[in-house]
Amino acid sequence: MKSRKSDRSLILVVEDDANFLKLLGEELREAGHQLITASSLSEARERLAADGPRIDLILSDLRLPDGSGRELLAARSAPPTGPAFIVLTAFGSIGQAVDLLKAGADNFLTKPLDFEQLHICIDRALEYRQLKLEFGEVSRATTDSGFHGMIGRSRKMRNLIYEIRKVSVTDEPILLLGESGTGKELAAKAIHAESRRSGNEFVPVNCAAIPPELIESELFGHKKGAFTGAVRDKIGLFQAAQGGCLFLDEIGELPLELQAKLLRVLQEGKVRPVGANAEHEVDARIIAATHRNLREDVAEKRFREDLFYRLEALTVEVPPLRERGADIPVIALHLLDRIARSLGRTTSGFTPEVINALRAYPFPGNIRELENVIKKMLVFSESKEPLGPDALPPEWRSLAASESAAGADSLSPAVFVVGPPFPSLERVKVKYVRHVVDALGGNKRKAAEWLGMGRRTLYDTLERED
Repeated sequence: MKSRKSDRSLILVVEDDANFLKLLGEELREAGHQLITASSLSEARERLAADGPRIDLILSDLRLPDGSGRELLAARSAPPTGPAFIVLTAFGSIGQAVDLLKAGADNFLTKPLDFEQLHICIDRALEYRQLKLEFGEVSRATTDSGFHGMIGRSRKMRNLIYEIRKVSVTDEPILLLGESGTGKELAAKAIHAESRRSGNEFVPVNCAAIPPELIESELFGHKKGAFTGAVRDKIGLFQAAQGGCLFLDEIGELPLELQAKLLRVLQEGKVRPVGANAEHEVDARIIAATHRNLREDVAEKRFREDLFYRLEALTVEVPPLRERGADIPVIALHLLDRIARSLGRTTSGFTPEVINALRAYPFPGNIRELENVIKKMLVFSESKEPLGPDALPPEWRSLAASESAAGADSLSPAVFVVGPPFPSLERVKVKYVRHVVDALGGNKRKAAEWLGMGRRTLYDTLERED
């Protein structure tokens, strides 16, 4: 049996037996996971310090050459923000297992390993971590602005934040790639906010929105009398962004002639205003963005090859919303609260059927399309109850009905409220467990297996229902 978690989970494996590490690595990679390895406690701590936010699970031997796996367990951040943790040992005992579980480990396996059991344990640990992550995000949805306004804690989102933090420490140009509506400008603002230039201006410009005959003047400025209508000197956007950041959105729409001049600015750090004889030095960090495939544009001679290679050295891809399904409930709540405030309305969130419909839809227009759908729902709904399928636009209602009928095949966390009073995390957990049990036709054994918890724990949780 191979792991069901084939969506490229990142696992830190800590094992000092090189042969066993190789065997374990082959097994986990075949199951679709990405690996980081360490052979000692000190090396594992270095890996955790460098890549901690991206690591989903730690698989560690208990006995290490320079310490114990328990020390690593104590050093990691607890889920949901920190990784899950499974301990391996050839010298296990029941007392030792209980002790480690109390200390926060998700499971305890003895060598020689049963790989089928290992995959089950990994799946459950990752699923339970994700469940706790979603509980926490639902509780914080309207009070937490996320990472510089970027909402979500899915694996794709955590990787994006990790890359933003890495590239923000440099002054090199950055190329942001992604479909329209994914939030590339928000990512650019986050890079600027994390950089040493954050105290200076962030100047955005949409290259597709400026007429070709005016864009040179907009970027580089012009002198009085340089052309008809130039009645005074004007500084360009490069100079306006001095010491800060110039965000060139839709750079693929920039005319070829201007691409050559932009390349010279990147190479020389100087601009010449239209109609001027002298150049001015500029110090603005360039972040460019596009939804186009620039490699294809280079091949078709629509984009300069030298400019492309100057920009693409540091490339960050902003994922589409359809690849961030776990973030959709949180983003939807955040947008609903924001739109409701702008309209002077109060609302109680969404029903599970609506959340399932939103998660099932591919959103070709990404977050912009999600915002439009929620705005329509709120404007045309009079109820203060949670927004249900009837509030969806007509073309969405069949999708909501099919998702509701799908039952256990489309399980997702129920979202209960948006505004105060917020439910406690414990109350959301109890309601979610009941939602899963009901969706599985009351089969508590299957529900416990799906949730990654023991049946006794599930029974105890259900006993705390109101």
